[in-house]
Order: sequence, then structure tokens, then C-alpha cells
Amino acid sequence: MKAKFSLYAKHIVLCLAFLFLPYAFTSTNTIFSLPHLATNPHDRIYFFIYFTLLCFFYFNYYYLIPKFYFSEKKFLYYSIIVIFLLFFLWISTTLDHPARNFLDFRNPPEHFEHNPGLFPKDFPPPPSLVKEQPFDFVGGPPTQYGHTALVYLIGVISSLLFAITGRLQLVEKEKVKSELAFLKAQINPHFLFNTLNSIYALALKKDDKTPDAVVQLSELMRYIMTNSNDEVIELSKEINYINNFISLQKTRLGDTVNVDYKVSGKTFGKQITPLILISFIENAFKYGVNPDQTSEICITIDVNEEDLKLFVSNKKTFSVQSESGIGLQNTIERLKLVYPNKHQLKIEDTLKEYVVNLSIKLG
Repeated sequence: MKAKFSLYAKHIVLCLAFLFLPYAFTSTNTIFSLPHLATNPHDRIYFFIYFTLLCFFYFNYYYLIPKFYFSEKKFLYYSIIVIFLLFFLWISTTLDHPARNFLDFRNPPEHFEHNPGLFPKDFPPPPSLVKEQPFDFVGGPPTQYGHTALVYLIGVISSLLFAITGRLQLVEKEKVKSELAFLKAQINPHFLFNTLNSIYALALKKDDKTPDAVVQLSELMRYIMTNSNDEVIELSKEINYINNFISLQKTRLGDTVNVDYKVSGKTFGKQITPLILISFIENAFKYGVNPDQTSEICITIDVNEEDLKLFVSNKKTFSVQSESGIGLQNTIERLKLVYPNKHQLKIEDTLKEYVVNLSIKLG
């Protein structure tokens, strides 16, 4: 909501600045002179022309460019641009000299030289009464045609640049979404297979905890199906998901693992990308647990006003190869895509232990 309000405010400010541009740096050596729309016809003309050019800018940006330029109808688009340019030149001249054609047609120039009062007040005289003066191309002022054409072409070019830049950003955003969807598609089955293996191990032992484990898995999968495709989710829900996951792992492993798990800080009102933390925790249980010996896993989540810090450490076991799984590698890629320049990840991979320190700015 705040982003939309800021965008609308910027548009309003830029539109007002454009409309009052002709009245800046006036010929009276003042920096800015308010237009006298009620008493000065020339000011009204300039204001109308600039307002029309402003309307065309948005018409070009939101309709002509998507309809013709991006639809490979560029010749038609450029033809429309030329037609509108001629139209603006025509209305600029007609409005600035409303009586020119009528007076020039009815009366010869000599008639106005002797009767200047016949020409409408506050309007410049026809070009037939204006004496030619040398024009300095470098330092001379632009003509009415040149001024209108310059402003028009600047508007056309700028709207094209904005539209092309927006299209490139949209393509890049869709590319990122596709990459994230692919990564999530890999993460979810990976987690499911690991958890099913855990419940299968309980079932083989005919453990009484098997039904509870199935219920916990059901809650975890419901969370994944409901929230994994969201861009962000409430941090409290993500923490609750991690709680259920750790509880399920404790049920499976029993006394063979000591889990030191702590959560500190306030999660209310904060959001995070779903499933961005779980892979680091899952990795600790996958590669840091040996059923033949007591294993130790430490997990700490600290939430403050600006960021979230995750600390995960586990002693390496040599019953399995200590290699990062596909889920962990994909999470690292997701961090780069979702939190560019907003996260710090440090992994210490030694012979005896694996330590993860992750900091994410929650914005």
C-alpha cells in the first residue's frame, strides 16, 4: 500500500513539474513566474498544449507501445507518432495565433501597419507583420514549432525507454519466479522422501510413536501445500513449521540425539520467504546423526527488529558421506534470488563439525 502511494505521489509531482515547466526561467529574469490562466491567453495556450502532451505521454506508454510497438507493428507505431506530431504542431500554431489566417486572408499586411488596434489583444501579430531578424542557431531561442516538437519527441523517447525497461524487468522477474518454482519443486519431494523414511523406520520397530509421527507429517505437508508457493509468509508460521519438524525428528531418533533448540525475539508482524530455513536444519539431522552413538545438534533462531539470525551446528558422523544435499544447495540458490544483498551466509565445514551462520534482513 505504501509503495503504491509513493508511486502515485511521484507521478503527481512529475506531472505538475512538467505542466509548470514553461513558466520557469522567464524572460523577466525571474526563476519562476506563476501562469496567469485567467487573464493571459498565451499562458492558457501553453498550459493546454503541455497538458495535452502529458496526456499523450500516458496514452503512448499504456496503449500505443503495448498495442503496436511490442506487437511487432513498429511501422504503424511510428506512423501514428508522426501523425500525432503533425497534430500537435497544428494545434500549437492555431491556438497561439487564432486570428492569423482570418486576418491575413481578409486584409493585407499594410492595413494592420496603419491600424494595429485591429489585431486581437494579448496575441502576437501574424508573421507577415513581424520583421525578419537574424537567427543564431546556437544561441537563438527555439521557434514555436521547434519547441513543441522538442517536448513531444522527448516525451515519446522517454516513454519508450520506460516501457522497454519495464518489460525487461518483468521478463527478469518472471525468470526468477520460474527458477524459484523449479527449486521448490526439488525441495518438497526431497523433504517428503526423508520424512517418509523416518516414519518407515518407526513402523519397522513397531514403535507406538508411529501414529503421532504420521499426524505430524500431515501437518508439515499441509503447510508445504498451502504456503510454499507464497512469496512471503508470517514468520510465526514458519517457526511453528520448524517446531513440528524438529519434534518429528525427536520422535524418530529418540535418545540417540541431543537437540539444543532455542527461539528468541518477537516474530509478530514479521514476514519471511517460506522454507528458506528448513534445509539447513534438515541437513543437520540428515548428516549429523548416527544411530550407534549419541549425536549433538544445536539450533538457535534469534529475531530482532531488523533481521533474523540462524545458527545450526552438528558434529559430523561417518556412517554416511557428509555431503550437502540437493535441498541445501537449492536453498543457497534461493537466498541469492530472494534476498540479494540482504543476507549473509557463512558455512564452516571441517572434519569434525558442520556450522551454519545465516543472517537475513526481514525488511
